[in-house]
Amino acid sequence: MPSTADVVSRETEWLNTSGDGLPALNASAGGPFGIVSGYWPRVPATMKTSLYVTRTQISEERTAHIRIMPKHRMVLHALWPLNNSGGSAEADQQNLDNAIEQVLARIRGFPHDHSHGGRFLSAGENPGMVTVAFTPASETVSLGIFKATISYFVDDFELFA
Repeated sequence: MPSTADVVSRETEWLNTSGDGLPALNASAGGPFGIVSGYWPRVPATMKTSLYVTRTQISEERTAHIRIMPKHRMVLHALWPLNNSGGSAEADQQNLDNAIEQVLARIRGFPHDHSHGGRFLSAGENPGMVTVAFTPASETVSLGIFKATISYFVDDFELFA
């Protein structure tokens, strides 16, 4: 039975899914990210394209005195190292944009099924907004990395008090 404690694991599992008709994200399945992992590591892999799944909020809506609907705010951290051998930061920024597009397609899910393979009641649907925030390249290019965060909400399965 799913719980609020395993939401990061369930979403990470969805993002690591491949062969289902949606873009693969993990490089081992042909995707753009060398790492797709739950939680922020003690030392992020700054030399690999990485996507870290975190959660920044849980809210619970109570209805009918016993029904509880947990809602989680998910935040994905995309790290894209400057690794273009030609020295072109522009190419790496475009590659990050292309990778983000694949992440968005996976978050959108399948037409008429936005439950991330039955892991949630809905994901990226309530409210119907997915936000991508890019850290300005002028702040990160000297560090040899580009960054973006993707945030959205998932509605979890109902709990009963």
